[in-house]
Amino acid sequence: MKTITTIIPVAMILLCTQANACDEFTPDQAFQSMLSLEGSWTGEAQVVPVGQDRADVSVSETSVSFKNIGNSTVMQTFAAGTPAEMVSMYHQNGKDELIHTHYCAIGNQPSMAFVTTNESGVIDFKFTEGTNMDVNSDAHAHHSMIKFIDENTYESRTENWSGGRLVSIRYTSMRRDP
Repeated sequence: MKTITTIIPVAMILLCTQANACDEFTPDQAFQSMLSLEGSWTGEAQVVPVGQDRADVSVSETSVSFKNIGNSTVMQTFAAGTPAEMVSMYHQNGKDELIHTHYCAIGNQPSMAFVTTNESGVIDFKFTEGTNMDVNSDAHAHHSMIKFIDENTYESRTENWSGGRLVSIRYTSMRRDP
């Protein structure tokens, strides 16, 4: 059964990204595609402060894992087993809403909701609310996106805000572990 649940979302991703057969995900298609991310991933990350060029910022190794919980939630874990460990949970609220809540190492929990984009292969989330934080002053993840490159590669971008404004962007390029 796992093979079928992996093949269908991956086939849809490949059709959308390689043949440009569709412009955007629905919330349900986005979630079904996220289920295909289950497993361990390694890659590179860059945190680029506003005003700096990405080419001038150092690259660090990073790892992420995805776990499907009851086919109703996707749990993404960053820096597992370290003091910087963070978890993001993705779940649907019906077929027309996909919610992303980030449990940050700094102690707050920003929530984001899926928004439609016409960029092929992209799942985009915009900030909606947060707990243990003041959006106008506290540091937090504010906007994130995942872009499927192929079944074994994805890229992500997360906007980090503080003082009510964008302060840096974290870029990752990830490959599925064998």
